[in-house]
Amino acid sequence: MRIFLLLIAVSVSAVAQQPAPASQVSQTGQVTGHVACGDTNQPARFATVQLISEHPAAATVFDYGALAKEADPEKAIGKAMAAVMKGGNSNLSAVTALDGAFTLDKVPAGTYWVVAQFAGYLSPLSQLSMMERSQATADAFKTVQSSAEKIEVQPNQSVRVDIRLERGASINGTIRYDDGSPAPGVMPMLMTLDKDGKWKDLGTTSAIPANSDDQGRYRLFGLLPGKYAVKASLPTTQVSMGLGAMPSVHTSMGDMLMVYSGGALHEKDIKPVEVGSGDDVSGIDVVFPIDNLHTVAGSVVAKTDSHAVNSGWISLEDSDTKSQLRGASIEQDGSFRLNYVLEGQYILKAAGAADTEKSADDSSAAFPAFMMHGKTLKTYGPAEMPITLKNDSTGLVLQVPDVSATPAQSPAPVAPAPAQ
Repeated sequence: MRIFLLLIAVSVSAVAQQPAPASQVSQTGQVTGHVACGDTNQPARFATVQLISEHPAAATVFDYGALAKEADPEKAIGKAMAAVMKGGNSNLSAVTALDGAFTLDKVPAGTYWVVAQFAGYLSPLSQLSMMERSQATADAFKTVQSSAEKIEVQPNQSVRVDIRLERGASINGTIRYDDGSPAPGVMPMLMTLDKDGKWKDLGTTSAIPANSDDQGRYRLFGLLPGKYAVKASLPTTQVSMGLGAMPSVHTSMGDMLMVYSGGALHEKDIKPVEVGSGDDVSGIDVVFPIDNLHTVAGSVVAKTDSHAVNSGWISLEDSDTKSQLRGASIEQDGSFRLNYVLEGQYILKAAGAADTEKSADDSSAAFPAFMMHGKTLKTYGPAEMPITLKNDSTGLVLQVPDVSATPAQSPAPVAPAPAQ
């Protein structure tokens, strides 16, 4: 559970809608209302209602550096969770009751847009990705303001807002391996085709994602009409609970092979699925290959004296689109390993390479290496090399230059010939 609390804490960036200071309580009003489902005329029970202010507070983002310097992992998690809760806890959101009603008290006077969300139904946020929601850019606010109801909250007055939600479309299918066996525990990610013909990642369709079930089935809902695709990566993070208080967590970020619906192995080969208003589209399957997959492995060393660096990030990019396909942290011995890589042409990159003091606390091994190293002794510039992968390619060496030096692309892997 520790690593999940950590990942939640350091990844959440919420627009902070802070409660009014005590001195301003008299300048607050009340917002009440009711949320109903347009297709059934029944209450939207336990739907969320949020007030989006025209003057939101700054986003709350946890400091990775502070986490890395914290000697006590439990204390680090506590600080991370406190930072998240401080930014997200406010009196500007509510949950509807069994009758669909909601009440927000002590709302600071001002202008707001009211957003209700309920599983399977459309909201002003439906066309925004989870990343766009968390970043809360000016464009994201314009999107919300274009369709959400605007209200003015006056001191000591109550405003009523009734919201009727329309059901969105849905996509469902299975995630499986090409031998027919299901792939449970996989998170399906939604993509939409923009007007400019480029794919945009929407991510999940709910704040709490739902993985594929024991038979590999998934369902994405609350969709606007449009052209979509689904992608998924191998389930490389697994949690098991045996005997004892803490579960076991196993993760290997470098093994996250990504595939797409319709049998596409590359983004350029995706065939979009067109979805109309309220459609329920079935049979959108995602299939992982199990043959003709290869390993890319090696080490990252300093160009000046060839010693192994013990911190940094390795990424594999598509040589045509330049998009990052996957990444992994450099291990403390300078090694890296990416499994389950398709044949093709890639660019292998090293970034953020550094020499750091190793932590004396063995418990840090449960956390991502790039976050739990100690003091940075020396940093290095980026390096890259092209790879044409037809078989396993191991023993590769990426040479990272001193920061003061001009980064140069390695002309070829400084390594033995790829394993056959």
